[in-house]
Amino acid sequence: MVFGTFRHFNFSAQNPFQNTENQNIVGFFGQAEFDYNGYLFVTLAGRNDAVSNFAEDNRSLFYPSVSAALILSDLVPSITSNNILNLVKLRAGFGTSAGFRTGYPISSNLDLLAREFIDPAGNVVSANTTGNQLGNPDLKPERQEELEFGIEARGWDNRVSLETSFYTRTSTDLIVRRPLDPSTGYTTTFTNIGEILNVGLELDLGVDVVRNSQVTWNIRGNFTTFRSEVKDLGNDTDDINIAGFSNRGNFAVEGKPLGIMLGSRIQRTPDGDFEVNGANGRYVEEEGNFEIGNPNPDFTFNIINGVTYKGFTLSAVVNWVQGGDIWSSTVAALLGRGLTTDTEDRRETFILPGVVNTGTTDEPVFVPNDRQINNSSFYFSNVLFGPDELQVYDATVVRLQELSLSYSLPKAILESTPFGNVTLTASGFNLWYDAVNIPDGTNFDPNVAGLGVGNGQGFDYLNGPSSRRYGGTIKFTF
Repeated sequence: MVFGTFRHFNFSAQNPFQNTENQNIVGFFGQAEFDYNGYLFVTLAGRNDAVSNFAEDNRSLFYPSVSAALILSDLVPSITSNNILNLVKLRAGFGTSAGFRTGYPISSNLDLLAREFIDPAGNVVSANTTGNQLGNPDLKPERQEELEFGIEARGWDNRVSLETSFYTRTSTDLIVRRPLDPSTGYTTTFTNIGEILNVGLELDLGVDVVRNSQVTWNIRGNFTTFRSEVKDLGNDTDDINIAGFSNRGNFAVEGKPLGIMLGSRIQRTPDGDFEVNGANGRYVEEEGNFEIGNPNPDFTFNIINGVTYKGFTLSAVVNWVQGGDIWSSTVAALLGRGLTTDTEDRRETFILPGVVNTGTTDEPVFVPNDRQINNSSFYFSNVLFGPDELQVYDATVVRLQELSLSYSLPKAILESTPFGNVTLTASGFNLWYDAVNIPDGTNFDPNVAGLGVGNGQGFDYLNGPSSRRYGGTIKFTF
């Protein structure tokens, strides 16, 4: 075996490149903990970070935190006397944190390429080019403040456990990459969004349905929901594109959830009716950027089942994501080109809901649309190549996230071995799903990330399908 065969230096014609980014961080952290009579606990902490790649006035930030916990069942033992309650714990906390962008966001850089190309005479030609990113020397670090309240309880001989948390999180000066008009000489810059508010609720309930020397069966349910709102953009602008494209992507819009989806839509009349082109029976597309969806789900609910019997453990995780929108090029392409059973009846004709303007642009006269179009025109011209809002679907999905079966060898077998425990496990992941509000024949899984790694969500650009995975493990402990 030969290593490094495909490195740049092994090719006669080569154009190697290298990119290096450095960031120095100096941090100071302190923490103090207090305990009163074993039932009241208070923790105070503070941290200060300073980084090298921000301007001097904005490179340092201090963020404190405080948390407290009260074990009410120890303070008032009588509430546990009937064994209905075994533990009651109240907690509250306030914390702050900071985020510093890596790279060189405050500087406009000159790119030097020592080997741009080689001319016919064999001379190496160098090049200096201005980078596409405009530096922002006023860029500030991100700051988050979170206030959380929670309750933990156990009861019925510790067979039932409940944990709930309510939180509010405020993010200020959130750093996003903002597109610029190329006429400025640059295409992007980093900027701070003024303020974003997140409010969330988390519930976790566990029940030991069966618990004896032979069999244990535990069910856990985990429910999470949150709402975000852009309170202030911090700029003299209506919206900021945070992912995707300037005409279709995720945006920060004041008064809307962070990451709201903007794109093209069907033109509306003053009364809100869809406008149809009377000549071809297709929807009229309205110019501009409009809200077409919200990728944030209404809630997420996980059910975790675990059964143990004589060394065998069977566990299953079912995941339910309710709501959230997805703009899907995959679904639109399958429908528009007739490659799914959802469009197999080609004899149907359609009349699009809406009105037709029989007057002029200045003096419109709207009448109900009665123009028939065939199956192909409906799906191809509207669903596939129509306004963006026609490619948006509800991403609700129920999924068998994981199923596993494990077996731990009996202690009697391991007595003469150096092992304390040996466990064999077979697992399957993403074994089944049902996207209940997406056309069945497309078999589309909305769990895709069409905009890559980053803040983008809710967009599918003919991404590859999700995978079903199987695996096995052997675990040894000594």
